This record gives sequence, C-alpha cells and structure tokens, in this order.
Amino acid sequence: MREIIFPEIEKQIRDFVQNKLKNADIAHGFDHIECVVQTAKIIAIDENADLNIVIPSAYLHDIIPRNEVERFDQHTEESAIEAKRFLKNIGLSELEIDKIGEVIIESSYESYINGKQPSSLEAKVVRDADWLDAIGARGIARVFVFAGHYGCPEMGKVKWDPENPEKLIMNSHGPDPSPIYHFFSKLLWIKGLMLTKIGKLEAEKRHQFMVDFLKRYSLECTE
Repeated sequence: MREIIFPEIEKQIRDFVQNKLKNADIAHGFDHIECVVQTAKIIAIDENADLNIVIPSAYLHDIIPRNEVERFDQHTEESAIEAKRFLKNIGLSELEIDKIGEVIIESSYESYINGKQPSSLEAKVVRDADWLDAIGARGIARVFVFAGHYGCPEMGKVKWDPENPEKLIMNSHGPDPSPIYHFFSKLLWIKGLMLTKIGKLEAEKRHQFMVDFLKRYSLECTE
C-alpha cells in the first residue's frame, strides 16, 4: 500500500470536488472541504491513520450538495455512491474505494443520529475533522449562512443557557427553525462527541468561543 496518496491523485480528486460543489450552499462550499482536509491530515498523522483513505474521504464526504437531494439526510449516502463511482476511474484499488465509501457514511452526523458509530480509525479522523468545522468561529459563520440559504425565517433568540444547554431536537430532513436553535440542537453538543486527541483539545476551545458568542448575542438583544 502507498505510504501517502500520490500528489497527482489528490489533485484529480480536488479538481473534481471543486467543480462538483459550484452550486452548493456557502456553508458546504469548497472552503469547507479545504478546512476539513487540512484538519484531517493533521489528525491522521497524529493518530497514525491511513492517509490514502483519510484524504479522499475528507475531500469527497460532501460531494452531493443538500440542495440536490429530496431530504438533507440523503446527501451522505449519495455522496458515498458518487465518490465510489469517481474513484474507480483514477486508479484506487477496490479495497481502498470500499473503505472510503464506509468512512464517508460513518463520519456523517446523520449516521450518528441513526446510531451508527465509526468502525475504523480513519472514520474517526474524518468525523472529527468535519465536525470541528461546524463549531468555533467558522461554525458560527457557517450556521448563519446555511440558515439564510435555506430560508430560515429568523435568526432566533437565545432562550436556553449556553453553559448548561437544553438538548433540542434537530431536523435532519431540512433546516432547523433558526440558526440560534441549531446551536442547541447540534453545535453545543459536538465537543462531547470528539473521538481523537487533537479533536478533543481543539473542540474545547471552539466550544467556549460559541458559548461566549451566544452569551454576548443574548446580551445585545436585551440591552
């Protein structure tokens, strides 16, 4: 097995993904992919995970935009199918392709909601890298542009304590009622779901940034 993915193969994957995501919502555009790939590489090296699986999986995990499927929770499976179809044409082995498909499925939040946990180190790495981009400063930016893209009627109010949040029910078929609601249905809970050392350390910092933001947001709404 190759020690590290060949640069020309990574470039083919990168170019393919960049083209596929031209019509994706801003929160899931190519800059999201770049952040996930970079973080995944760092975590993979620290955890001694297989970069030949991690790198393609990180690039391809959101290859089918949510606005191209009937329900949001369908995009993961469709992304895995499209990824495997593409990878057959660029020289990866059947074993690698199957593993990448599994990682894409197992690293998604939809799979977590449905009780499916990562069965490989590579899936843990990609999951942590992807979920880290959902929290902190980038997470805050992404949740608001996502809500705007999908027509949320309001930004929302902080009705719950960010320090001791109430677990709200997330809508897996479409957007939550507001971006503020989404903090309490998903984002404030990601810190406790990290599976790698770097993921846990970085999530602590990003989580606190979100808590501070929500407290300040609430204060400015009442001043």
